[in-house]
Amino acid sequence: MKKFLFLVLTAVIAVPSLSFAGSLDHTKVLTDKSLKDYKSIGVKLFSTDNINYDNVNRDEMRRMKGGFLERVQKRLSKTVVSDLKGDGINAFLIDKDGKNADKADMIIEGEITKIDLGSAVTRLFVGWGAGGVNVSVKGDIKDAKTGEVLAKFRHSNSSGLRNTNDKWEMVLHEAQDLGDKLTDFVEKLRK
Repeated sequence: MKKFLFLVLTAVIAVPSLSFAGSLDHTKVLTDKSLKDYKSIGVKLFSTDNINYDNVNRDEMRRMKGGFLERVQKRLSKTVVSDLKGDGINAFLIDKDGKNADKADMIIEGEITKIDLGSAVTRLFVGWGAGGVNVSVKGDIKDAKTGEVLAKFRHSNSSGLRNTNDKWEMVLHEAQDLGDKLTDFVEKLRK
């Protein structure tokens, strides 16, 4: 009986964390044309202005605001740029001041909406994905010339079974994984 309960509990925890592997939770494509005609893609740093924080104490918040959020922004945006370049697409990061935005045919922009640092105690004593960190984003893919929104996306990424107890590395890993999934979405729209 104990073995059966262990297997059921493992399946309940593992299956949700694997069900969206490689795809975004919510997407809405607002155009019926392929995006393959867009030859250059500019990626803006995702905004951190309206983040909902969970399980973040005062010291952790100081660290967040003291430079860590910039690392998260850069990891996410640079992952998208790097992945797109790796697939032969002319992609680049748009400066904070937007100076080089005019070089893009298409722009990816968004915001980080949630960072949950989880619970180290739960990660340590329960394991199996419990107490993991969570990073959520939402954003738009736009025609750079007209401003028309071509697609919208929203996704929440959890560390799941990859817990390492280093919450900061887990947040950066989730940001990178979000970048990979966003790239996959863009590439599907370009076919």
